[in-house]
Amino acid sequence: MSESLPRILVTNDDGIESEGIHILAEALSAVGRVTIAAPSEEKSASSHSISLFRPLSYKQVGPDRYAIHGTPVDAVIVAISHLLEEKPALVISGINKGNNLGLNVFYSGTVAAAVEGTLHGIPSMAVSICSKNSFPFERVAAFAAQLAAGVLKEGLPGGVTLNVNVPPNWHNGVRVTQRSPRHARQLVIERNGSPDEDTYWIREHLDESKFPSDSDHAAVRAGHASITPLRFDTSDETALDWLAEWVKSFSKSPVG
Repeated sequence: MSESLPRILVTNDDGIESEGIHILAEALSAVGRVTIAAPSEEKSASSHSISLFRPLSYKQVGPDRYAIHGTPVDAVIVAISHLLEEKPALVISGINKGNNLGLNVFYSGTVAAAVEGTLHGIPSMAVSICSKNSFPFERVAAFAAQLAAGVLKEGLPGGVTLNVNVPPNWHNGVRVTQRSPRHARQLVIERNGSPDEDTYWIREHLDESKFPSDSDHAAVRAGHASITPLRFDTSDETALDWLAEWVKSFSKSPVG
């Protein structure tokens, strides 16, 4: 019976030893044949980086369980191109310990791994718990398995990655949201050094008053699980006509 189930690739950026990835894999085993391919160590905030200038290696750590000595995106690439005999029907990245809301999607290894699946033409989603110290993995994994079953049945629009964020005190259902805008978040540098050496930390400052009601941040803060459809076609359609007119002012001949 299990051989008839679709193949699901599970990855993360917290590393192969993270509790969340194994609880997620267990929940997903009810709807698919699960393979885990994840970084051998934590790679949080690695974004979409890949290992171009050093060799990659992996170690099998259990049945259908692989530790990749690379980034989350490396893990997805190695799994799809080498480890799996068939293209997976679904890629799920998580369960991440910490939120991937707003602009965090551009820094997140969790989201990047899911996006890599989308770039390979595979329906993909990222799943995160928006907390620093409370992680109801079992409940979130059960929710992720429900979503996975729906995606396996219905598919996703081409080029779309689902970004799922769940508050630790989830009590208000599910909302489909927009990614929070840039002006609601700032990165600040905090100095924390000694007389001999200065050290600096990048911290996040959020202006909660600037979260639109339909945003991912607003939903999570109100106790909802947030699902945001992300599309990473970075061409700005609205600027094409303006740019075409602007470049007419330049010489048609190359400069130099």
